[in-house]
Amino acid sequence: MMQMWIEGGWGMFPVLVFGLITMFAAGRYAIDGQTPRLRFVAAMSVVLIVSMAHSMLTNVAAVFSFLQDGERAPDDQLTRILFTGLMESTRPGALGGALLVLALVLVAVGVYRAGQKEMRLAA
Repeated sequence: MMQMWIEGGWGMFPVLVFGLITMFAAGRYAIDGQTPRLRFVAAMSVVLIVSMAHSMLTNVAAVFSFLQDGERAPDDQLTRILFTGLMESTRPGALGGALLVLALVLVAVGVYRAGQKEMRLAA
């Protein structure tokens, strides 16, 4: 896990922070089912997705910048370096995707519980 963090670079920090905020807000919604919390979860989900995309694009740009230098990236190693760099560039997406899935599971629990509460009140 630590190796994945190192490979992901500095962009892992905002992805982690925004992902944890999203999960916390989704957890609060799962507990109390207050509909206004969904707007915040939705907004933070968008922030998380944009943060993931920005981090991955920054990493891809760093890989391409590295590949420009013929001394650091010899021609016989170019393909291997490119694919290794692209693999490492996806690390923020993997972390953010996992946090987003967990947050959405919590939202699903909250939606279910809110529906159950509405059904009890209607009966």
